[in-house]
Amino acid sequence: MYESFYKFRIKPFSLLPDPEFLFLSTRHKKGLNLLEYGLYNRAVFTVLTGDPGTGKTTLLNTILDQSRGRFTVGVITTTHPDANSLLPWVADAFGLEGPVQDTVGYFRTLTAFLGRSFSAGQQVLLVVDEAQNLNIQMLEDLRLLSNINDGRQSSIQIVLAGQPDLRTLLTGSDMQQLAQRVAVDYALEPLDEDEAKSYVQHRLRVAGGRPDLLTEYACSLLHRLSGGNPRLINQLCDLALMYGFGQGVDRITAALLLQAAVDRAHGGILPAVVDPRTILLDPVRLSQESQDQVPAPLPVIVPVPVQKDAPASPAAVTCENASTELYMEGLGLKKAGLYREALKKFEAAAGDPAYRFKATAQRGFCFRAIGKPDDAAMFFRHALAVNGAKVTDILQVRYVLGLTLDTSGHRDEAYEQYRKIHEVDPNFKDIARRIDSVDESPKFPLSLLKSLRQNWQQFRGTIVSSHRLP
Repeated sequence: MYESFYKFRIKPFSLLPDPEFLFLSTRHKKGLNLLEYGLYNRAVFTVLTGDPGTGKTTLLNTILDQSRGRFTVGVITTTHPDANSLLPWVADAFGLEGPVQDTVGYFRTLTAFLGRSFSAGQQVLLVVDEAQNLNIQMLEDLRLLSNINDGRQSSIQIVLAGQPDLRTLLTGSDMQQLAQRVAVDYALEPLDEDEAKSYVQHRLRVAGGRPDLLTEYACSLLHRLSGGNPRLINQLCDLALMYGFGQGVDRITAALLLQAAVDRAHGGILPAVVDPRTILLDPVRLSQESQDQVPAPLPVIVPVPVQKDAPASPAAVTCENASTELYMEGLGLKKAGLYREALKKFEAAAGDPAYRFKATAQRGFCFRAIGKPDDAAMFFRHALAVNGAKVTDILQVRYVLGLTLDTSGHRDEAYEQYRKIHEVDPNFKDIARRIDSVDESPKFPLSLLKSLRQNWQQFRGTIVSSHRLP
């Protein structure tokens, strides 16, 4: 588990060159097809717009890779709106070095370059990224370049990519001559919920992980927070995976994802579409999410030897019945104050997935009763990492974990547990009072740093194996 999360932490969601993801979205696929249409039909101007992080540059890089060898390509990635002319930038994009010239000199240089390219049968393509920063004069320079032709077709094709402000700029009354030369115009929209889920699963698959690492509810929440923006999806997934590694969980749930987003939002640098601090998770969906994570345990038949001539006895007993008996015996011993004997029963019962949460939590209660808060906290955390528990039981165990940490002097970690409870059920016991009695949580919780360090040590093999769940 820790190995896989360590691998995931190596930026599996970064927008590395991966054109396959484009075909997961009908919007990106349509944009790619339109770009191809514009290039292969010698459109003078092609315009691609979209919000930051929607994949414009990835689309451009994909179409350029597919067109390699057919075009002489010049790319302008940054411009400044205060520049007097774009022609020096264009000359530099095509590697036309020479002495510093005025606007007329650069125009002549570019005219000669386009003439040579056309005579050699080579098409010329200029790509201007972040084109919303161009001013009126720069756009006019591009229009003048597009007028250079041999009387039959333009010698240069120009792709303008930028944020939605570019569309506003081109629809101005003084841009009509350039707008008339735009043959292809496409606005790239964010992913819808189904596409966002497919995108996440694809990125996990590319990273070598489980495509279902994020639960259905987590994917739904991810789309709500990101608005379907791929770049923001990447950031949230990276953050959630780090938290998952820190807490040693098997899957990324909606509660864990929301906790990661809330912690980042406290720093004020999370550009989420919806403020995660205003989101209340649906207890019904949380409960369903927990139930969906672990399949119902199948009874394992254990044959019982039958003695010859002995009276007939049951042919088999189920492992589930045995676990139930062990768990009930443990409860009886615990009620009688025989905590050490109860620990043995709960340890045996925890081997059954159906009782793993309850039995592990009861071990925590026993250690708390005999005055071992550190061991109790460890088993409470193990219980919370088990999938399949009811929301009410999870809240109860988290509450006792908070009390245990609080009495042990770990106030910051206790507050983290109280806050998680408050986000799910603000009316749970006295949790509102406990939240109000603690100062504002730090921007990056110390409990997370501690758990990350502990799990990293465990990954490196320095944690004693007996500390792990049996």
